[in-house]
Amino acid sequence: MIRGILVSLTLLISFSTVQADSREFVVTGVVINSGSAKSISDFVNYLSQQTNIDLKPVFVDSYNELSSRLRKKPDSFGWNCGAPYVEDHQNDGQQLISVPLFNGKPTYHSIILTSKNKTGASLANFKDQVFVYSDPRSNSGYLAPAYFLMQQGLDIKNHFRIALHAGNHEKSIAALLNGLADIAAIDEYVWLQYIKKHPNAEAALREVQRLGPFPFTPIVTGNATNKQTLQKLQDALINMNKTVVGKNILNTFSMNGFVIKNNDFYKPIADMQRKLSKK
Repeated sequence: MIRGILVSLTLLISFSTVQADSREFVVTGVVINSGSAKSISDFVNYLSQQTNIDLKPVFVDSYNELSSRLRKKPDSFGWNCGAPYVEDHQNDGQQLISVPLFNGKPTYHSIILTSKNKTGASLANFKDQVFVYSDPRSNSGYLAPAYFLMQQGLDIKNHFRIALHAGNHEKSIAALLNGLADIAAIDEYVWLQYIKKHPNAEAALREVQRLGPFPFTPIVTGNATNKQTLQKLQDALINMNKTVVGKNILNTFSMNGFVIKNNDFYKPIADMQRKLSKK
């Protein structure tokens, strides 16, 4: 009886230790949300196996929540957007691990979309109409269009009749398709992934213009992760395309791999933020 109790206590302690040692891998709107949970889980599990670091995927609804979680648990990891990464690096010491390759490059565009029946060759032509964006901290969804309009002498805060905060790029696309919005700024990668699953969307919407290219969405970690652990993640990511399982996961995401970049790579985004803040 006593021996059974001791065995049970040992198992309970072991399980609790494993749970306590788990590190979060936080993900929000940088990938298609619907149906992506398994893909993200496979990706995180692969990194765990390659690094012997116990990682668990955590899905959040905003970049603010991602930033908050990495601030509170600074040994956690995440897949961030370039604009909040720049802010989090400056404010919290968030660290850059690696950058995905999309169409062979570590960059992407902000795609300005509208319905096929609407005219206008530029975001600036949609004055007093309804604009929808994914997240106020999104580079492609808000920062890039705000900066473009500023260059035209316009202010995103009063250029549109209404600005709708959708929550992610998929919901922004849905707002266009359902006639709730006239114009949207969408992450190029998310848009291309979306129309693979929803080809009717491509037929219903048209591309007004492209802004960018910009540094792509980075894999990051908090300020408490040491260099050795960070290096393990870097090695696992940049070598993904050298393993069968890694290649399959990359194919699922329609990505070519990952590369190492330093913080200066995100200077174009930091420059946009700085110029907008001085406006």
